[in-house]
Amino acid sequence: MNVLTIQSAVALGHVGNSAAVPALQALGHEAWAISTVTFSNHPAHGGFRGRVTPSKEIVELVEGLRERGAFAACHAVLSGYLGAAEQGPTILDAIAMVRAANPAALYVLDPVIGEHGPGRTDGRIYVRPGIAEFLRDEMVDLADVITPNAFELEFLTGKAVRDTASALEAIQTLRQRLRGRARRDGPLVIATGLLLDDQPSDTLAVIGADESGAWRVSHPAVDHPAHGAGDLFAALLLGRLLNNEPVLDAAALATASVHRLVERAAAAAAKDLPLVTSRDALLDPGRRLLTARLS
Repeated sequence: MNVLTIQSAVALGHVGNSAAVPALQALGHEAWAISTVTFSNHPAHGGFRGRVTPSKEIVELVEGLRERGAFAACHAVLSGYLGAAEQGPTILDAIAMVRAANPAALYVLDPVIGEHGPGRTDGRIYVRPGIAEFLRDEMVDLADVITPNAFELEFLTGKAVRDTASALEAIQTLRQRLRGRARRDGPLVIATGLLLDDQPSDTLAVIGADESGAWRVSHPAVDHPAHGAGDLFAALLLGRLLNNEPVLDAAALATASVHRLVERAAAAAAKDLPLVTSRDALLDPGRRLLTARLS
């Protein structure tokens, strides 16, 4: 299947489209990549060079695809990191064009906004001014699937996430906002990287909910930076959903794959996820994580 993916790109490493494209391809999908920024590397490396893509250029690329009739065969749109708030409306227009040509197309929003520090401290917005608010106030309402981290879930809902119950409350708040708009069987919200008071302190949770109920996937925390982990998770999740895998299976396998790559990065003391040498783990992580039905 074909996915229009609009997010960041780096020359060195695997974040944004530089993670999403190989992940989608590994699962058998075509990825049509449009970059919101082109950087030499992830900024957390201690510096970078590059540029934010002008909104006009994104418009031109989207229009070129539309003129070729590509959107009738576009099965999903995936968006992630924005380089500037003014890019937001161009992405909304792209989603509208795809849905006009193929009303069944999914929109998956990875709302890149910010993150908590270690131990759920020092939450911060790291995107440019206006982006977080545009994601919350405009882009969320179009999504079929949303994959926030803990900080982003709190920002989007205004609700603190401290334990499983409060995480579910925030997720259901977001789902209620989307109810009736989603193009799949009810909106799907999956929150990642949750450090919860009612779970072991060395464990992180992924909690999701859709019309079939709510569930949790648990995995050991890895004390290593995971730049691109959220981007990779969203792409793997989408790729598996497009392959008609059940939601819980898709989420559990995507989580296990990301966890395996973070483990390998930590073992090698690498700054970036080893997507090329770990392509096997994108297809089959070789492990099953603990899952639990919550409702």
